[in-house]
Amino acid sequence: MLSRSEILITKRFLFSKKTEGYVSIFSWFSIIGIALGVAAIIIVMSVMNGFRSNLTERLIGVNSHLNLYSFNEKIKNDEIEIIKKQVDPKSYIEIFPSIETQGLVISDNISKGVIIRAYQEINSKHYLYERIITKKLTYIDFDKIIIGDALAKELNLKIGDQIKIAIPKTDMTLLGNIPRFKTLKIDGIFDFGMFEYDSNLVFISSQLARKLLLLENDIYNRLEFYLYDPLQVNNFKEFIDSIINKNNLSLYSLSWMDRNSSLMNALKVEKNVMFLILTLIIIVASMNIISGLIIFVKEKNKDIGILKTLGFTNLNVLKIFFVIGFTIGLIGTISGTIFGIIITENLQTIQSFLENLLDTDLFSEEIYFLSTLPSDIKYQEVLFVFFISIIISILSTIFPAIRASNVDPIDTLKNE
Repeated sequence: MLSRSEILITKRFLFSKKTEGYVSIFSWFSIIGIALGVAAIIIVMSVMNGFRSNLTERLIGVNSHLNLYSFNEKIKNDEIEIIKKQVDPKSYIEIFPSIETQGLVISDNISKGVIIRAYQEINSKHYLYERIITKKLTYIDFDKIIIGDALAKELNLKIGDQIKIAIPKTDMTLLGNIPRFKTLKIDGIFDFGMFEYDSNLVFISSQLARKLLLLENDIYNRLEFYLYDPLQVNNFKEFIDSIINKNNLSLYSLSWMDRNSSLMNALKVEKNVMFLILTLIIIVASMNIISGLIIFVKEKNKDIGILKTLGFTNLNVLKIFFVIGFTIGLIGTISGTIFGIIITENLQTIQSFLENLLDTDLFSEEIYFLSTLPSDIKYQEVLFVFFISIIISILSTIFPAIRASNVDPIDTLKNE
Protein backbone atom coordinates (compact mmCIF):
# COMPACT_ATOMS: atom_id res chain seq x y z
CA MET A 1 0.00 0.00 0.00
CA LEU A 2 1.09 3.57 -0.68
CA SER A 3 1.28 6.19 2.05
CA ARG A 4 -0.32 9.62 1.57
CA SER A 5 3.07 11.16 0.86
CA GLU A 6 3.85 8.48 -1.77
CA ILE A 7 0.48 9.05 -3.46
CA LEU A 8 1.10 12.81 -3.49
CA ILE A 9 4.56 12.43 -5.06
CA THR A 10 3.21 9.90 -7.62
CA LYS A 11 0.48 12.33 -8.73
CA ARG A 12 2.99 15.19 -8.91
CA PHE A 13 5.39 13.15 -11.10
CA LEU A 14 2.66 11.69 -13.31
CA PHE A 15 0.49 14.80 -13.65
CA SER A 16 2.84 17.74 -13.39
CA LYS A 17 1.75 21.36 -13.53
CA LYS A 18 3.97 21.93 -16.56
CA THR A 19 1.64 19.76 -18.63
CA GLU A 20 -1.47 21.36 -17.08
CA GLY A 21 -2.83 18.11 -15.71
CA TYR A 22 -2.11 15.92 -18.73
CA VAL A 23 0.11 12.85 -18.80
CA SER A 24 3.58 13.55 -20.14
CA ILE A 25 4.50 12.88 -23.76
CA PHE A 26 6.30 9.61 -23.10
CA SER A 27 3.31 8.37 -21.15
CA TRP A 28 0.98 9.18 -24.03
CA PHE A 29 3.10 7.20 -26.48
CA SER A 30 3.19 4.25 -24.10
CA ILE A 31 -0.56 4.37 -23.48
CA ILE A 32 -1.40 4.62 -27.19
CA GLY A 33 1.01 1.81 -28.11
CA ILE A 34 -0.38 -0.58 -25.50
CA ALA A 35 -3.98 0.38 -26.30
CA LEU A 36 -3.49 -0.29 -30.02
CA GLY A 37 -1.81 -3.62 -29.31
CA VAL A 38 -4.58 -4.81 -26.97
CA ALA A 39 -7.31 -3.61 -29.35
CA ALA A 40 -5.63 -5.33 -32.31
CA ILE A 41 -5.45 -8.65 -30.46
CA ILE A 42 -9.12 -8.47 -29.40
CA ILE A 43 -10.33 -7.52 -32.89
CA VAL A 44 -8.23 -10.11 -34.74
CA MET A 45 -9.06 -12.95 -32.33
CA SER A 46 -12.77 -12.07 -32.49
CA VAL A 47 -12.69 -12.08 -36.30
CA MET A 48 -10.85 -15.42 -36.26
CA ASN A 49 -13.47 -16.82 -33.85
CA GLY A 50 -16.30 -15.49 -36.01
CA PHE A 51 -14.73 -16.80 -39.19
CA ARG A 52 -14.22 -20.24 -37.67
CA SER A 53 -17.71 -20.55 -36.13
CA ASN A 54 -19.42 -19.07 -39.20
CA LEU A 55 -17.46 -21.25 -41.58
CA THR A 56 -18.04 -24.33 -39.43
CA GLU A 57 -21.76 -23.62 -39.28
CA ARG A 58 -22.03 -23.22 -43.03
CA LEU A 59 -19.88 -26.27 -43.77
CA ILE A 60 -22.04 -28.31 -41.42
CA GLY A 61 -25.24 -26.94 -42.91
CA VAL A 62 -24.30 -27.78 -46.48
CA ASN A 63 -22.58 -31.11 -45.90
CA SER A 64 -24.65 -32.48 -42.97
CA HIS A 65 -23.10 -33.74 -39.76
CA LEU A 66 -22.59 -37.36 -40.80
CA ASN A 67 -22.86 -38.98 -44.23
CA LEU A 68 -23.18 -42.66 -45.07
CA TYR A 69 -21.94 -43.90 -48.44
CA SER A 70 -22.05 -47.29 -50.14
CA PHE A 71 -19.05 -49.11 -51.60
CA ASN A 72 -21.16 -50.00 -54.63
CA GLU A 73 -22.64 -46.46 -54.79
CA LYS A 74 -26.15 -47.76 -54.03
CA ILE A 75 -27.94 -47.50 -50.69
CA LYS A 76 -31.15 -49.50 -50.59
CA ASN A 77 -34.25 -48.67 -48.59
CA ASP A 78 -33.80 -51.90 -46.63
CA GLU A 79 -30.38 -50.75 -45.40
CA ILE A 80 -31.78 -47.36 -44.44
CA GLU A 81 -34.57 -48.99 -42.43
CA ILE A 82 -32.09 -51.25 -40.61
CA ILE A 83 -30.12 -48.22 -39.46
CA LYS A 84 -33.22 -46.21 -38.52
CA LYS A 85 -34.56 -49.04 -36.33
CA GLN A 86 -31.32 -49.33 -34.33
CA VAL A 87 -30.62 -45.63 -33.85
CA ASP A 88 -32.31 -43.70 -31.05
CA PRO A 89 -34.56 -41.02 -32.68
CA LYS A 90 -33.61 -38.63 -29.86
CA SER A 91 -29.95 -38.69 -30.95
CA TYR A 92 -30.55 -36.92 -34.27
CA ILE A 93 -32.78 -34.23 -35.73
CA GLU A 94 -33.47 -35.77 -39.13
CA ILE A 95 -32.20 -38.27 -41.69
CA PHE A 96 -32.26 -37.36 -45.37
CA PRO A 97 -31.60 -39.98 -48.09
CA SER A 98 -30.13 -38.24 -51.12
CA ILE A 99 -28.45 -38.72 -54.47
CA GLU A 100 -25.31 -36.78 -55.38
CA THR A 101 -23.42 -36.59 -58.65
CA GLN A 102 -21.42 -34.18 -60.75
CA GLY A 103 -22.66 -32.55 -63.91
CA LEU A 104 -22.86 -29.50 -66.12
CA VAL A 105 -25.38 -26.67 -66.31
CA ILE A 106 -25.73 -25.07 -69.73
CA SER A 107 -27.32 -21.71 -70.56
CA ASP A 108 -26.89 -19.82 -73.82
CA ASN A 109 -23.94 -21.98 -74.84
CA ILE A 110 -22.23 -21.26 -71.49
CA SER A 111 -21.49 -24.37 -69.44
CA LYS A 112 -20.32 -24.70 -65.86
CA GLY A 113 -19.42 -27.72 -63.74
CA VAL A 114 -21.63 -28.20 -60.69
CA ILE A 115 -22.47 -30.67 -57.93
CA ILE A 116 -26.00 -32.02 -58.30
CA ARG A 117 -27.92 -33.10 -55.20
CA ALA A 118 -31.32 -34.71 -55.32
CA TYR A 119 -33.93 -35.07 -52.56
CA GLN A 120 -37.42 -36.47 -52.27
CA GLU A 121 -38.70 -33.50 -50.28
CA ILE A 122 -37.53 -30.37 -48.44
CA ASN A 123 -39.15 -29.96 -45.02
CA SER A 124 -38.53 -27.25 -42.41
CA LYS A 125 -35.66 -29.28 -40.90
CA HIS A 126 -33.78 -29.44 -44.20
CA TYR A 127 -30.76 -27.13 -44.46
CA LEU A 128 -31.97 -25.84 -47.85
CA TYR A 129 -35.43 -24.81 -46.64
CA GLU A 130 -34.39 -21.59 -44.85
CA ARG A 131 -31.76 -20.69 -47.46
CA ILE A 132 -34.16 -20.33 -50.40
CA ILE A 133 -34.51 -16.57 -50.92
CA THR A 134 -37.44 -16.87 -53.34
CA LYS A 135 -40.71 -18.64 -52.51
CA LYS A 136 -40.50 -21.41 -49.91
CA LEU A 137 -40.49 -24.92 -51.37
CA THR A 138 -41.25 -28.24 -49.70
CA TYR A 139 -40.95 -30.38 -52.81
CA ILE A 140 -38.84 -30.30 -55.97
CA ASP A 141 -40.86 -31.12 -59.08
CA PHE A 142 -39.57 -33.60 -61.64
CA ASP A 143 -38.79 -30.94 -64.26
CA LYS A 144 -37.63 -28.19 -61.87
CA ILE A 145 -34.25 -27.13 -60.48
CA ILE A 146 -33.03 -24.92 -57.61
CA ILE A 147 -29.79 -22.98 -58.14
CA GLY A 148 -27.60 -20.61 -56.10
CA ASP A 149 -27.74 -16.84 -56.34
CA ALA A 150 -24.08 -16.61 -57.45
CA LEU A 151 -24.72 -19.08 -60.28
CA ALA A 152 -27.89 -17.19 -61.26
CA LYS A 153 -25.91 -13.93 -61.48
CA GLU A 154 -23.09 -15.57 -63.40
CA LEU A 155 -25.43 -17.05 -66.02
CA ASN A 156 -27.95 -14.17 -65.87
CA LEU A 157 -30.84 -16.41 -64.83
CA LYS A 158 -34.03 -15.83 -62.87
CA ILE A 159 -37.09 -17.71 -61.68
CA GLY A 160 -38.94 -19.31 -64.59
CA ASP A 161 -35.94 -19.44 -66.94
CA GLN A 162 -34.93 -22.74 -68.49
CA ILE A 163 -31.54 -24.36 -68.11
CA LYS A 164 -29.99 -27.60 -69.32
CA ILE A 165 -28.13 -30.07 -67.15
CA ALA A 166 -25.83 -32.84 -68.35
CA ILE A 167 -24.49 -35.72 -66.25
CA PRO A 168 -21.61 -38.18 -66.82
CA LYS A 169 -23.95 -40.95 -68.01
CA THR A 170 -24.07 -41.59 -71.73
CA ASP A 171 -26.59 -43.03 -74.19
CA MET A 172 -25.61 -45.16 -77.17
CA THR A 173 -26.65 -43.59 -80.49
CA LEU A 174 -25.71 -43.91 -84.14
CA LEU A 175 -23.33 -41.01 -83.55
CA GLY A 176 -21.67 -42.73 -80.60
CA ASN A 177 -21.96 -42.10 -76.86
CA ILE A 178 -23.52 -38.78 -75.91
CA PRO A 179 -24.10 -37.39 -72.39
CA ARG A 180 -27.59 -37.39 -70.91
CA PHE A 181 -29.26 -33.95 -71.07
CA LYS A 182 -32.39 -32.60 -69.44
CA THR A 183 -33.98 -29.16 -69.78
CA LEU A 184 -35.31 -27.89 -66.46
CA LYS A 185 -37.16 -24.82 -65.24
CA ILE A 186 -35.69 -22.74 -62.42
CA ASP A 187 -38.12 -22.98 -59.49
CA GLY A 188 -36.04 -21.48 -56.68
CA ILE A 189 -32.83 -19.62 -55.84
CA PHE A 190 -30.89 -20.17 -52.60
CA ASP A 191 -28.16 -18.24 -50.78
CA PHE A 192 -25.83 -20.03 -48.34
CA GLY A 193 -23.58 -16.98 -48.03
CA MET A 194 -20.62 -18.97 -49.35
CA PHE A 195 -19.63 -18.32 -52.94
CA GLU A 196 -18.16 -21.81 -53.32
CA TYR A 197 -21.57 -23.40 -52.79
CA ASP A 198 -23.78 -20.65 -54.21
CA SER A 199 -22.01 -20.96 -57.56
CA ASN A 200 -21.36 -24.73 -57.73
CA LEU A 201 -24.36 -26.49 -56.19
CA VAL A 202 -27.81 -27.24 -57.66
CA PHE A 203 -30.77 -29.29 -56.41
CA ILE A 204 -33.16 -31.51 -58.37
CA SER A 205 -35.75 -34.17 -57.51
CA SER A 206 -34.61 -37.67 -56.60
CA GLN A 207 -36.92 -39.17 -59.26
CA LEU A 208 -35.16 -37.20 -61.99
CA ALA A 209 -31.73 -38.10 -60.62
CA ARG A 210 -32.60 -41.81 -60.68
CA LYS A 211 -33.77 -41.55 -64.27
CA LEU A 212 -30.63 -39.73 -65.37
CA LEU A 213 -28.29 -42.07 -63.47
CA LEU A 214 -30.26 -45.22 -64.40
CA LEU A 215 -30.94 -46.16 -60.76
CA GLU A 216 -33.76 -48.38 -59.56
CA ASN A 217 -36.65 -46.99 -57.53
CA ASP A 218 -35.94 -46.24 -53.83
CA ILE A 219 -32.17 -46.31 -54.42
CA TYR A 220 -29.91 -43.54 -53.07
CA ASN A 221 -26.15 -43.07 -52.91
CA ARG A 222 -25.92 -41.03 -49.73
CA LEU A 223 -27.60 -40.94 -46.30
CA GLU A 224 -27.36 -37.68 -44.35
CA PHE A 225 -27.66 -37.35 -40.55
CA TYR A 226 -28.32 -34.06 -38.75
CA LEU A 227 -27.55 -34.12 -35.02
CA TYR A 228 -28.64 -31.91 -32.14
CA ASP A 229 -25.00 -31.40 -31.16
CA PRO A 230 -22.62 -31.47 -34.16
CA LEU A 231 -19.60 -31.49 -31.84
CA GLN A 232 -20.61 -34.98 -30.65
CA VAL A 233 -20.47 -36.36 -34.17
CA ASN A 234 -17.48 -38.61 -33.46
CA ASN A 235 -19.38 -40.52 -30.75
CA PHE A 236 -22.38 -40.87 -33.05
CA LYS A 237 -20.10 -42.00 -35.88
CA GLU A 238 -18.68 -44.81 -33.71
CA PHE A 239 -22.21 -45.98 -32.91
CA ILE A 240 -23.24 -45.96 -36.59
CA ASP A 241 -20.07 -47.86 -37.54
CA SER A 242 -20.91 -50.52 -34.94
CA ILE A 243 -24.37 -50.92 -36.52
CA ILE A 244 -22.82 -51.24 -39.98
CA ASN A 245 -20.36 -53.91 -38.80
CA LYS A 246 -22.99 -55.77 -36.81
CA ASN A 247 -25.34 -56.06 -39.81
CA ASN A 248 -22.59 -56.55 -42.42
CA LEU A 249 -23.74 -53.57 -44.47
CA SER A 250 -21.58 -52.43 -47.38
CA LEU A 251 -21.58 -48.86 -46.06
CA TYR A 252 -19.03 -46.47 -44.58
CA SER A 253 -19.40 -43.20 -42.67
CA LEU A 254 -17.78 -39.80 -43.08
CA SER A 255 -18.37 -36.93 -40.64
CA TRP A 256 -18.10 -33.19 -41.21
CA MET A 257 -14.96 -33.20 -39.03
CA ASP A 258 -13.38 -35.83 -41.28
CA ARG A 259 -14.17 -33.82 -44.39
CA ASN A 260 -12.79 -30.55 -43.01
CA SER A 261 -10.14 -31.66 -40.51
CA SER A 262 -7.29 -29.92 -42.34
CA LEU A 263 -9.20 -26.65 -42.55
CA MET A 264 -10.22 -26.71 -38.87
CA ASN A 265 -6.66 -27.48 -37.75
CA ALA A 266 -5.29 -24.74 -40.00
CA LEU A 267 -7.69 -22.18 -38.51
CA LYS A 268 -6.71 -23.20 -34.98
CA VAL A 269 -2.99 -22.91 -35.74
CA GLU A 270 -3.50 -19.58 -37.50
CA LYS A 271 -5.38 -18.16 -34.52
CA ASN A 272 -2.60 -19.16 -32.11
CA VAL A 273 0.10 -17.74 -34.38
CA MET A 274 -1.80 -14.47 -34.79
CA PHE A 275 -2.11 -14.17 -31.01
CA LEU A 276 1.66 -14.62 -30.58
CA ILE A 277 2.44 -12.10 -33.33
CA LEU A 278 0.07 -9.48 -31.96
CA THR A 279 1.39 -10.02 -28.43
CA LEU A 280 4.69 -8.72 -29.78
CA ILE A 281 2.91 -5.40 -30.41
CA ILE A 282 2.21 -5.11 -26.68
CA ILE A 283 5.79 -6.09 -25.87
CA VAL A 284 7.12 -3.44 -28.26
CA ALA A 285 4.76 -0.87 -26.74
CA SER A 286 5.92 -1.83 -23.26
CA MET A 287 9.45 -0.92 -24.35
CA ASN A 288 8.16 2.66 -24.42
CA ILE A 289 7.42 2.34 -20.71
CA ILE A 290 10.98 1.16 -20.02
CA SER A 291 12.70 3.80 -22.13
CA GLY A 292 10.30 6.54 -21.03
CA LEU A 293 10.69 5.78 -17.34
CA ILE A 294 14.48 5.56 -17.62
CA ILE A 295 14.56 9.05 -19.18
CA PHE A 296 12.03 10.20 -16.61
CA VAL A 297 14.23 8.90 -13.76
CA LYS A 298 17.22 10.69 -15.26
CA GLU A 299 15.30 13.96 -15.35
CA LYS A 300 14.04 13.47 -11.80
CA ASN A 301 17.41 12.61 -10.23
CA LYS A 302 17.44 15.88 -8.29
CA ASP A 303 13.92 15.32 -7.00
CA ILE A 304 14.75 11.74 -6.01
CA GLY A 305 17.85 13.00 -4.14
CA ILE A 306 15.76 15.57 -2.26
CA LEU A 307 13.15 12.93 -1.38
CA LYS A 308 15.84 10.64 0.04
CA THR A 309 17.34 13.42 2.13
CA LEU A 310 13.83 14.02 3.52
CA GLY A 311 13.67 10.41 4.70
CA PHE A 312 12.27 8.46 1.74
CA THR A 313 13.76 4.96 1.55
CA ASN A 314 14.71 3.00 -1.55
CA LEU A 315 11.45 1.05 -1.15
CA ASN A 316 9.40 4.27 -1.09
CA VAL A 317 11.01 5.49 -4.32
CA LEU A 318 10.64 2.06 -5.94
CA LYS A 319 6.93 1.99 -5.14
CA ILE A 320 6.41 5.51 -6.55
CA PHE A 321 7.97 4.73 -9.93
CA PHE A 322 6.43 1.26 -10.04
CA VAL A 323 2.97 2.80 -9.61
CA ILE A 324 3.71 5.35 -12.34
CA GLY A 325 4.61 2.61 -14.85
CA PHE A 326 1.75 0.37 -13.72
CA THR A 327 -0.74 3.25 -14.09
CA ILE A 328 0.42 3.89 -17.65
CA GLY A 329 0.06 0.20 -18.51
CA LEU A 330 -3.34 -0.05 -16.82
CA ILE A 331 -4.73 3.01 -18.63
CA GLY A 332 -3.44 1.70 -21.98
CA THR A 333 -4.84 -1.79 -21.36
CA ILE A 334 -8.27 -0.55 -20.28
CA SER A 335 -8.44 1.89 -23.21
CA GLY A 336 -7.40 -0.81 -25.69
CA THR A 337 -9.89 -3.32 -24.27
CA ILE A 338 -12.79 -0.87 -24.51
CA PHE A 339 -11.74 0.25 -27.99
CA GLY A 340 -11.34 -3.34 -29.18
CA ILE A 341 -14.76 -4.38 -27.87
CA ILE A 342 -16.46 -1.34 -29.47
CA ILE A 343 -14.82 -2.04 -32.85
CA THR A 344 -15.66 -5.74 -32.69
CA GLU A 345 -19.29 -5.20 -31.76
CA ASN A 346 -19.75 -2.73 -34.65
CA LEU A 347 -17.59 -4.45 -37.26
CA GLN A 348 -20.41 -4.92 -39.76
CA THR A 349 -21.39 -1.25 -39.53
CA ILE A 350 -17.79 -0.12 -39.98
CA GLN A 351 -17.37 -2.46 -42.98
CA SER A 352 -20.54 -1.10 -44.64
CA PHE A 353 -19.48 2.50 -43.98
CA LEU A 354 -16.02 1.98 -45.50
CA GLU A 355 -17.44 0.12 -48.52
CA ASN A 356 -19.88 2.97 -49.20
CA LEU A 357 -17.18 5.57 -48.62
CA LEU A 358 -14.60 3.88 -50.86
CA ASP A 359 -17.17 2.45 -53.30
CA THR A 360 -15.54 -1.00 -53.25
CA ASP A 361 -15.96 -4.43 -51.68
CA LEU A 362 -13.55 -4.85 -48.79
CA PHE A 363 -14.62 -8.45 -48.28
CA SER A 364 -15.42 -9.85 -51.71
CA GLU A 365 -17.50 -13.04 -51.76
CA GLU A 366 -15.63 -14.28 -54.83
CA ILE A 367 -12.31 -14.27 -52.95
CA TYR A 368 -13.27 -15.30 -49.42
CA PHE A 369 -15.38 -18.19 -48.17
CA LEU A 370 -17.94 -15.83 -46.59
CA SER A 371 -19.84 -12.86 -47.98
CA THR A 372 -19.52 -10.71 -44.81
CA LEU A 373 -16.79 -10.12 -42.24
CA PRO A 374 -17.80 -12.18 -39.19
CA SER A 375 -16.93 -11.55 -35.54
CA ASP A 376 -17.50 -13.57 -32.40
CA ILE A 377 -16.12 -11.91 -29.30
CA LYS A 378 -15.36 -14.28 -26.42
CA TYR A 379 -15.05 -12.35 -23.18
CA GLN A 380 -12.92 -15.03 -21.51
CA GLU A 381 -10.33 -14.37 -24.24
CA VAL A 382 -10.69 -10.61 -23.72
CA LEU A 383 -10.02 -11.15 -20.00
CA PHE A 384 -6.99 -13.29 -20.85
CA VAL A 385 -5.57 -10.58 -23.15
CA PHE A 386 -6.25 -7.96 -20.44
CA PHE A 387 -4.22 -9.82 -17.83
CA ILE A 388 -1.41 -10.64 -20.28
CA SER A 389 -1.08 -6.93 -21.07
CA ILE A 390 -1.06 -6.02 -17.36
CA ILE A 391 1.64 -8.63 -16.64
CA ILE A 392 3.82 -7.34 -19.50
CA SER A 393 3.37 -3.77 -18.22
CA ILE A 394 4.36 -4.80 -14.70
CA LEU A 395 7.47 -6.58 -15.93
CA SER A 396 8.41 -3.53 -18.02
CA THR A 397 8.16 -1.28 -14.96
CA ILE A 398 10.38 -3.27 -12.62
CA PHE A 399 13.79 -2.31 -14.05
CA PRO A 400 13.22 1.49 -14.23
CA ALA A 401 11.71 1.45 -10.73
CA ILE A 402 14.73 -0.41 -9.31
CA ARG A 403 17.06 2.03 -11.07
CA ALA A 404 15.19 4.97 -9.56
CA SER A 405 15.43 3.49 -6.06
CA ASN A 406 19.21 3.07 -6.41
CA VAL A 407 19.89 6.75 -7.15
CA ASP A 408 22.56 8.08 -4.77
CA PRO A 409 21.26 11.37 -3.26
CA ILE A 410 24.77 12.65 -2.35
CA ASP A 411 26.16 12.28 -5.89
CA THR A 412 22.97 13.63 -7.40
CA LEU A 413 22.81 16.79 -5.28
CA LYS A 414 26.58 17.33 -5.62
CA ASN A 415 26.29 17.27 -9.43
CA GLU A 416 23.30 19.59 -9.36
